[in-house]
Amino acid sequence: MKLQDLRLALTATPKKADIRYCLNGIKITKDTVSASNGHILCHINTYQNELPDNIENDYLIVPVETIKALLKKLGTKHENKDVAIFLNNGRYELQCMNQVEVFTPIDGKYPSFDKILTPVKANNHDENLNKILHQFDWSYVALANDAICKYYGNTTPKRLYSCAECGYFMPDDDIIYVIMPCRV
Repeated sequence: MKLQDLRLALTATPKKADIRYCLNGIKITKDTVSASNGHILCHINTYQNELPDNIENDYLIVPVETIKALLKKLGTKHENKDVAIFLNNGRYELQCMNQVEVFTPIDGKYPSFDKILTPVKANNHDENLNKILHQFDWSYVALANDAICKYYGNTTPKRLYSCAECGYFMPDDDIIYVIMPCRV
């Protein structure tokens, strides 16, 4: 995974500690990086995450504070640098370049987002191009659009798609940023 993947995923985490403790972290598997605050979801296919071999559940939940601390150390000039997670003498380490953050993974079961990601991936984007099927909290839509624009390094607004379950941005096949509809 790249530093910019963590920065993008961080935008979907709760702004303050959530009672659903596992949402206070970013789920990292060997192939993906995912984060959610319950209203929005950022899912990135990264394909080659370096993780320790002996982890439970095939994923780690890295605390938001650990990622923020690493990003603060590295600044914004190294967005394409690789980030890896190592288990060193019983301690988990998040490493990028010569910077290391030691952390304790969040213990818990991270929600499975397959029920929302499967219909989004199967949606016919061209057919539903100009249909918005729900009402959304537009602050979440703006946050997602701004985060994706920063990820790509431009200010061109991204297209918001809609399916029966949600709204979403999908600027390429590797990034899905889901916005759940408002409840009545």
